[in-house]
Amino acid sequence: MNRSVDRRNFLRDLTAGTAALTWPSIGTAFGATQSGKSDKPLNVLFLFADQMHAFAMGCMGNPEIRTPNLDRLAAEGTLLRNTYSCAPVCTPFRAALLTGLYGSQTGILTNAMPLPAGEPTIADCFNAGGYRTSYIGKWHLGGAGNKAVPPQLRGGFQEFIGYQCYNDFINNVCFYDEEGREHVFHKHRTDVTTDLAISRLERLAGKPFLLMVSYQNPHYPLQPSPEFEAMYRDTKITRRPNCRDIDPYTPTASPPAPTPPEKDPIFQKYGNNLDLYLRLYYAMVTQLDANIGRLMAALDRLGLRDNTVVIFTSDHGDMQGSHGAKNKSLPWEESTRIPGIVRDPLGVRGQVCDRLISSVDFLPTCLAYAGLPPKRTAAGLDFSPLTRSRQLPVADRPIFSEMNNWCMVRQGRYKLVCERPSLAPKNLFDLEADPYEMNDLVADAAHAATRDKLHETLRAWNSRVTARNVTRPEKKDKARKKKQVA
Repeated sequence: MNRSVDRRNFLRDLTAGTAALTWPSIGTAFGATQSGKSDKPLNVLFLFADQMHAFAMGCMGNPEIRTPNLDRLAAEGTLLRNTYSCAPVCTPFRAALLTGLYGSQTGILTNAMPLPAGEPTIADCFNAGGYRTSYIGKWHLGGAGNKAVPPQLRGGFQEFIGYQCYNDFINNVCFYDEEGREHVFHKHRTDVTTDLAISRLERLAGKPFLLMVSYQNPHYPLQPSPEFEAMYRDTKITRRPNCRDIDPYTPTASPPAPTPPEKDPIFQKYGNNLDLYLRLYYAMVTQLDANIGRLMAALDRLGLRDNTVVIFTSDHGDMQGSHGAKNKSLPWEESTRIPGIVRDPLGVRGQVCDRLISSVDFLPTCLAYAGLPPKRTAAGLDFSPLTRSRQLPVADRPIFSEMNNWCMVRQGRYKLVCERPSLAPKNLFDLEADPYEMNDLVADAAHAATRDKLHETLRAWNSRVTARNVTRPEKKDKARKKKQVA
C-alpha cells in the first residue's frame, strides 16, 4: 500500500478547502483564568488510553478512583465532559483519529484494518507544516499481534516505536522501532510506553512536534502492577445504577487465551467476579494516571509546558455490567463516552465544558492549535475556541457515533439510536433527566417530535457519510493495475 503523499498537491488540497469550521465560543467556569502567551509554535502531545470510559476520573465526579494527575491536568485546562467516540472500537477509533473521517467514510468499522491508501493523515498534515511527527505504543491498524508495524502501514509518522496489538501488560512486552527492530522490556507495558515517550520528548525538544502516545491501559486483561492493585484491595466500588451482575471475563485473541476459560489464570483471578474486575480496572487507571504525571513532569523539566498543548482521551469505554453488557462497540454511554481533557498554554484554566465533542474533531483541532491549514476532507470541527474563549455558546451542534449495525445522534439533552441498515429508531433517551439510560422514550408519544427531528438529522448524516466512501486499498490497487495495463 502506497503511503506517499505529494507535498505540492497535498498543500494545495489543504488550502483549497474552506477555513476550519469552529463553534461559537463558550464561557469558562467560575474562577477560570487566561494563561500566558507563547511566541513559539505550539507542539501537540496527544495521549489516549484504551477502553477507559469517561466516568473513571475523579474530575468527572467519581470519588472512588484516584486520578490526581488527570484531575490536575483538567484543573490546568479544560475538562470536556461530553466527549464521544465516533466508533467505539479500537481500530475504527484510530482510523477516525488519524484521518478525521467517520468509519462509514473510510470503510473501517472493524478491527485490524489498515488506513485507506492515499488518504492524508494527521501525520501527513503536520509533516507538511514542518513538524516532527512521532508515534508511541499500540497501533492496531493493518494487523494484530506482538509484531512490528511496517513503514507503509504507519500513517506517515516520521518516528515510530510501537506494536500492532498485544493484550498482556507483564509478559512479552515488545516494542518495534522504525527499522523493525524488536526491543524487549521486563517492565509493565504502561511504564515502558511512558519511558519511550519521555525519551522521544527529550529528542524532540527544541523543534515543533506532534507526539501521539497510545496506551494499552486499562484494556483487559486487567494486570496492574502490585502496588496499584494493593491500593484498591479493600475498596468497595459503587456500581453504576444501571449495572447488572455479569461475568466480566473476556478471552484475549493476542495472545490467545487458554481454553476452556477455567484454564486461563486471568479467568481464575476475576472470572464471575465483577467487583474484583472493577477494583482491578480502577488500579489500571490509577497506574495510567501515575504515568501521565511522569510525562507532565518531563514536559516541565524540558521547558515545554508553555508551548505544548496536551490532549487526553480514550478510544472507547467499557460497559462493566451496565445494561447487562461488557466491553465496547455498543451505543450506551459507558461504551461511547470517553475522557476529554485539553491543557492549552494559550487557553483558560479550570474550565468545565459541557459542549458535545466527537473524536472525529480531534484532527482539525490539533491542526488549529499548530496553526496549520485545515484538512479539506476532514469531517469534524475545530473545537480549539472552546479552550480559549469566555463567551456563551449560541448553537446546538449534533454529534454522531456508529458501528456496522447501529448509529446514533446526540443533540442537546437527547440521544437517538437507530438500527442499521434500516435506520429504524431503536432507543431515545433524555440524558439530562436519565443519565443512566434507564427510561427509553422511543415509543413515548410526548417525545415523538423530538424523536422524528433527531431521526431526520441522523438519516441525513448517514446518507452523507455512506455516500462518501474513501476507496479501500485493494480497490485502489486493482484500479491502478488496470490503468497501467491500459
